[in-house]
Amino acid sequence: MSELSFLMSTIALVLYSLSYFFNSKRNYLILQLFGNSFLSLSYLLIGSYFTMVAVLIGVARGIICYIYEKNDKKVPVYVIAGICLASILSYIIINYIVMSQASIWDFLYLFASCMYAITFAIRNLRVMRYIVLLPHASAVAYNLLIKAPISSAISYGIELCVTVVAIVKYEVTKGKKREQAKALCDTAENSDV
Repeated sequence: MSELSFLMSTIALVLYSLSYFFNSKRNYLILQLFGNSFLSLSYLLIGSYFTMVAVLIGVARGIICYIYEKNDKKVPVYVIAGICLASILSYIIINYIVMSQASIWDFLYLFASCMYAITFAIRNLRVMRYIVLLPHASAVAYNLLIKAPISSAISYGIELCVTVVAIVKYEVTKGKKREQAKALCDTAENSDV
């Protein structure tokens, strides 16, 4: 089963990585949605049920955010709070009541789940790219601390790196080009005077 889990998490990684190179929030959300679907299968195959349910909540989050984005509307705060509450309740039900296998490290994943809900609700893709670094880092730490299959930690780690590359590509490089263009315009205006 671990080989199949690795395959599912690898497919998720490819989809996640591709999502950061779209300048459209809709396309980003679609690829993230499919990535979450494959990642939930990966966790199911290794018996990490809380994490699987948290990722399935991520699928629901992706669908909800996509619908709001498609209709050019902002996700209401109560929806974000509901997604966070669903993550917390699933943790309590699965890890405390059903499985009796709660860990202190689970709070890192709960934090990541809630941060993903907040992050995905942000309409500005530029701001979202920066803020999503927090849940990515938390998910990497969580997977390393619970000794999940290395593919899961690597997947989140690569997603973290890809996010940084996307920030550099879309924000830093284009920001420098904008500054250079502005400087040229300012120079042209000053020479006309």
